[in-house]
Amino acid sequence: MKKKMAYTAPLVKVQLIELEQGIAAGSATARPEDSNGQVNEQWGLGDNDNRTIDW
Repeated sequence: MKKKMAYTAPLVKVQLIELEQGIAAGSATARPEDSNGQVNEQWGLGDNDNRTIDW
């Protein structure tokens, strides 16, 4: 007859990590200027934005 092994209960560990920004928040930059270094402060309004948007 085989000898049974002792039962070992499962162990769950939790590690809480507090992030200052986020995992990818600081990895991208937004550059609002155009190729000449000028920043547009107004939206370009077209004549009509009549189009079908597929959802």
